[in-house]
Amino acid sequence: MPFKENNIVSIKRCSLVSTCITALLLLIAQHSFCQGFDTLHVFFPLDQNNLTEAATHYIDSLVNKKVIDHRKKITLLGYGDYLGSEAYNENLSYMRAKNIQTYLGFAGFKKEDIKLCIGKGKINRPYAGSKGNSKDRKVEIIVDKFHDSTVADKFSFALISLKTDEAYPLHDIHFYQGSLGITPESKPFVKLLYEFLNAHKEDTVQFEGHICCIGPMPGDEPYDESTLSQKRAELIRDSMVHYGIDSARIKCIGLGNHHLIYDEETGEENSAMSRRVEMRILSDGSRH
Repeated sequence: MPFKENNIVSIKRCSLVSTCITALLLLIAQHSFCQGFDTLHVFFPLDQNNLTEAATHYIDSLVNKKVIDHRKKITLLGYGDYLGSEAYNENLSYMRAKNIQTYLGFAGFKKEDIKLCIGKGKINRPYAGSKGNSKDRKVEIIVDKFHDSTVADKFSFALISLKTDEAYPLHDIHFYQGSLGITPESKPFVKLLYEFLNAHKEDTVQFEGHICCIGPMPGDEPYDESTLSQKRAELIRDSMVHYGIDSARIKCIGLGNHHLIYDEETGEENSAMSRRVEMRILSDGSRH
């Protein structure tokens, strides 16, 4: 069923104006790519969550050109700039995303076509005046390029969805037991992690290393728990730096085996889940 109207101003369409505005928006809109996804941006006036005429024309053009259609799942992430309180921007950013969801409902999209609709609150930046930052007053429309997401798509999607101070276990990057070595099948995910950090150039992150509760294998050198977990975090950091990410954006910490995925590891599968690095977003400043 189409969505019911929710705080949306009805707008009369003028085809000539629509053509001109759409052409301009397509020139200035940021259209970035992540593995398996297109990310598009709709911008809002200060303190407003209603769609402007320009915004509706832009969304119409995306639908008409089938950049977004019913075969592709959609994620809507709302944001606010640094003005106002955390609570105010949480609500404002959510309503911005929700109003786009509602507008897409008018175009025939169903609830199940929207994979996620959330507000991520304010993007914290140094104070630069009472006008705020217009580029941060937005909703990101993240469109699956493919109807059925691959494992790599899900990995990228999970990174995109992270909020400040949230941590995500990089379970697709596997470590050998008692070792800094990662398995060959992990390497594409290391590259995807780089692509995420490269696309969000102002984000700062913390890599948190973990080990399982199983000690060294027979014949292996003994190791200190905190040292190995720290070095695992540093290994991921060094990989990012190798690709070109500024090391100043990355902190590392080793947490030993104090945060196991399973309290009792009953087999290698359980232990492998605990041998991991998690990435925590320290500041979410590049979503513009």
